[in-house]
Amino acid sequence: MEIKTTEFFRNMKSLPPEGTEEFKQLIKWEIEKITGGVTINGVFISGWLYFHINHWWIRVDDLDEYNNIIRKPQLPELRDNEWIRAEYLEQCKLEKKGYMEVGARQGGKSEMEASYFGMNSTIFENTQNLMVCGNDDDLSLLKDKVDFGLKRLWKGIAIPRLDKTWRLNQIRLGYKNPEGEDQIWSYMIIRNARDGHNTEAGAGTTAKTVIFDEVGKYLFASSFKAVEPAIKSKFGWRTVPILVATGGSFQNGRDAENFFYNPDSNNFLSIEDSEKHTKTSIFLSGLYRLDCKENMRLGDWLRLRGIEIENIDELNKITIAVSNKEKADKLIEEELEKAKHNPDRTLFLKQKMYYPRTTDECFLRDHQNIFDIEAAKRQKNRLNTQGKTGMPVILFHDGEKINHEFTDKEAITNFPLRPNDSKDAPIIIYEFPVDSPPYGLYVAGVDPYRQGQAAYSSSLGSIYIYKRMHAITGEKFQDMFVASYCARPDKKETWEEQARLLIKYYNARTLCENDDISFIEYMKSKGDAHYLEKQPEWLMEIVPNTTVKREYGVHRSALKIINFLHTIFKKYMEEVIYTEKDEEGKIVRELLGISKIFDPTLLEEVIQYNDEGNFDRIVAAELAIAQAIKMDPIMGRVGGSGDVRVQSMNRKVNNPLFMPARITTRGKQRKLFT
Repeated sequence: MEIKTTEFFRNMKSLPPEGTEEFKQLIKWEIEKITGGVTINGVFISGWLYFHINHWWIRVDDLDEYNNIIRKPQLPELRDNEWIRAEYLEQCKLEKKGYMEVGARQGGKSEMEASYFGMNSTIFENTQNLMVCGNDDDLSLLKDKVDFGLKRLWKGIAIPRLDKTWRLNQIRLGYKNPEGEDQIWSYMIIRNARDGHNTEAGAGTTAKTVIFDEVGKYLFASSFKAVEPAIKSKFGWRTVPILVATGGSFQNGRDAENFFYNPDSNNFLSIEDSEKHTKTSIFLSGLYRLDCKENMRLGDWLRLRGIEIENIDELNKITIAVSNKEKADKLIEEELEKAKHNPDRTLFLKQKMYYPRTTDECFLRDHQNIFDIEAAKRQKNRLNTQGKTGMPVILFHDGEKINHEFTDKEAITNFPLRPNDSKDAPIIIYEFPVDSPPYGLYVAGVDPYRQGQAAYSSSLGSIYIYKRMHAITGEKFQDMFVASYCARPDKKETWEEQARLLIKYYNARTLCENDDISFIEYMKSKGDAHYLEKQPEWLMEIVPNTTVKREYGVHRSALKIINFLHTIFKKYMEEVIYTEKDEEGKIVRELLGISKIFDPTLLEEVIQYNDEGNFDRIVAAELAIAQAIKMDPIMGRVGGSGDVRVQSMNRKVNNPLFMPARITTRGKQRKLFT
């Protein structure tokens, strides 16, 4: 419908009396505008956006006569946030795809959810409209916003409520017939997923609206999959399912990240990330924050966005609040700088998460991560930029000795695991073992997985080989991980055998996590128990009163043991290993221990670490480092920031990272890094 701005409902100076033909005609026109959208100067405005700014009331901040900030009911102003959302929602509608948005606070996501929910319930008869929340607080917040908007709808389009309260978290809209019977127009249903435990929260509905609120707070995928059959029709998805999440609210966000970074596989709208050359869902950054908006004429703004419009006179009668991104960026930087000086580091992280400028910042967590997230990100980006990857191999015994062959299998690169990821990953070699490696040069940390864990578990069996600092002439690749094996093949015996061969290949003294002893028993059955470290004496120093007595390895049932292992890993990554000074003696460059980690997925575990998930790589890496440092007083350690072997790790000349492998293989000789 082509209209002028005076035909915006909010701009109408007077309305026809209720019950007149003019009143009935206006109802028809308004419903047509909402269901089909409107066009002004050839520019389309979607039905939801028209409804949102013309019929749906919200609370906004205002100043009273005494300069107090008060909450005032009014129709929303037109903002770039809602314009962008409307464009994407319309694209989703046409392509029969879902809409997922993550972004900053102050973005108006919950107002959009309530408005969309209210519109479909009011305009479309014989519909069930579903909103799923993760907890009671979020559920109450959205109930309030929906109630507020419904009560203020224009009588011409409003549908009476048959239920005055949210009895059983449901409201029926409709009428009473002359006999007093309920004539139901639509259902408004709000369900509580109970932090992801109620996976059937949305099941049983044939939904016109499906909204999942704050999906970063709980594992929502199972609940969504239970709803998905109800939105399928012979024309594709009958509705646009909406998923919403906010920076700083990803306490349990594995499902949210999976959907966000894999939109196509979940039938959600995908947006090209020009910097990372990947596809994601929709991200509205902290640059769209409420307090950095400036008013512009709509036609002028659309032209700045590259939209060709011949005549913008009518469009320029509409004002749109647009983000001043330079102002917002400066303000965010100032807020972060202030937060840096707070001794509570979590406050700095919260500030970054609440107004994220990148998707990585949006998915940050602030709880239980003692590691340097930013350093881990820098090292991971450095590896990706330089294209450094280890060599994927499979080990075998050729009748005389353990050998290797190169394989086309690929390492697992996603954390957490995604549904379609192959878990049958190879061993990754960063440096092959020296000839006839002396016992004690290499150590291993092992975190096996339990035999009884389901095949779809995200837990992996992980082992890291660590090369200690030593005095062997010509060896420069030291005090770092030289190989890893993180996988979960269909047969557990496959993993156990590759792990056993890897230990023997490097002649590694091995410290194993012993909460599950199946791998220890496997090593014993093969006659290789002598590679396994007995339960170490230093364990009694950490937990002197422990009643856990096991022959081999370390248990992680005590918090003191976990904290000890985390501390040594943190120290390893943050230790300054190389310092470069200028002629005046000023430090111009420092390298930290984290620069010696060449496994990007281990770094991703460091970035995402919390005390709730499966962080198998970290466990194995920590055990390897613990074994190495406890051997130093016994077997000796050479090193320090001035040691030429440490310095050599930062040079390309004669660096083992760029040298060909020295071990004979079945296939063609390859360089260690490609």
